[in-house]
Amino acid sequence: MKKLFLLFVLLGFTLSVKAQSWVVLSTIPAPLFDINSISVVDGTTMWVCGTAGNVRRSTNGGVNWTNGTNTGLPAQDLYGISALDDQNCWVGNVSGSIYKTTNGGTSWTLQFSLAGSFSNGIKMFSSTYGVYTGDPTATGQPYQMRNTTNGGANWINSVNSPIASSEFGVINAWDWTDTSHFWIGSANTVANATTAKIYRCSNGFSGTWQSATVTGVGGTAGLYYQAIGFINATSGMAGSNGSNFVKTTDGGATFQAVTNPPGTTTFAVINMNGMKDGSNKIRAVVSDGTTNAMWTTTNLGTTWVLETLPAAANTFGVQHMQFLNASLGFAGGNGGTIYRFGPPVGVNPVTVAPESFSLEQNYPNPFNPSTKINYSVPTAGNVSIKIYNSVGVEIMTVVDKNVAAGNYSKTIDMSKFSTGIYFYTMRSGSFTETRKMMLVK
Repeated sequence: MKKLFLLFVLLGFTLSVKAQSWVVLSTIPAPLFDINSISVVDGTTMWVCGTAGNVRRSTNGGVNWTNGTNTGLPAQDLYGISALDDQNCWVGNVSGSIYKTTNGGTSWTLQFSLAGSFSNGIKMFSSTYGVYTGDPTATGQPYQMRNTTNGGANWINSVNSPIASSEFGVINAWDWTDTSHFWIGSANTVANATTAKIYRCSNGFSGTWQSATVTGVGGTAGLYYQAIGFINATSGMAGSNGSNFVKTTDGGATFQAVTNPPGTTTFAVINMNGMKDGSNKIRAVVSDGTTNAMWTTTNLGTTWVLETLPAAANTFGVQHMQFLNASLGFAGGNGGTIYRFGPPVGVNPVTVAPESFSLEQNYPNPFNPSTKINYSVPTAGNVSIKIYNSVGVEIMTVVDKNVAAGNYSKTIDMSKFSTGIYFYTMRSGSFTETRKMMLVK
């Protein structure tokens, strides 16, 4: 059976206010379960999955959680979850299967299954395009680097998927900057291993996969590079269960050792998150088996800053984290624990509203083929964001619905469109703002 080595999940959202901190936001109502993965859609909608086939959904920023009937989901541990909104969500499980719901978790449909595999992560970039990473079924067999272009009706493995030696993938141990650039950690299962591989591609999941051999000090179960965080297509970090971090500045072709956070000796890096907003910030959850700490760096490990976690993190851990922006993030832990990073909160921790409408410049820009658009809404109401080509023809709707006051983030995939200048316009009541972006293939 595949072992998990202190894998905790942190997920984050950001608000433009001061004095952000980590707090326990809520606890999933009974029956309690350990959270393995989290998917944050925006400031209000998020999903979590965990042990014994449990999936929960929140539509008020993680304060309250609903349990769908989850018809069709077997009572098996779930790993990797990706939602587009409060109705459409995909999840993987311990049996290498992918399930989809289109009705908020009331029922689930099996889309793919491979006996002997194990789900490590899933990400849907749009209603049609998504990627999935899973374990090889045995030594000498390919990793499962699958993608879909039809919402999961078909999941196709890359013909270039790496062939495994004595290794497998690790839960939540991956990152991406767009739909072309991905990095995936792995575990060398040889006792006391001193090397493991970090896989990468720069031309999409169905493209060419390469690996870098990274050194470390493994234990009796091997060496696990189980945490990955990138800030752009060239620079990122990885952490292992062997008390070390490494960095890359050449897109993952090579990795170099960095100085560990001060005061750390024997530890495992549980999860990492790299911000793609130009701040260069990478967060890492570090556990020594008794205490859990959140360390941040903005210079690839040259210096480290400690972010205080609530005391509950030492009891329930932090399994997986995601951030919407620099000041708002969420994470999940054991015992159904939900953490939030953001400004100080009162009775309702997610009602800190911005003072005015704003539409931020997309990032990255130029981009290929995906980019993120952040926007703020000071009062509840209908918000529309649409994309136009250079001659003013509407080509895509990013959002068009009633939303609560808050800060939001949407990732768009323009892989179907050609290189050129595009414009995106936000409208809400009397507010209108347009920005320009460039797709370069």
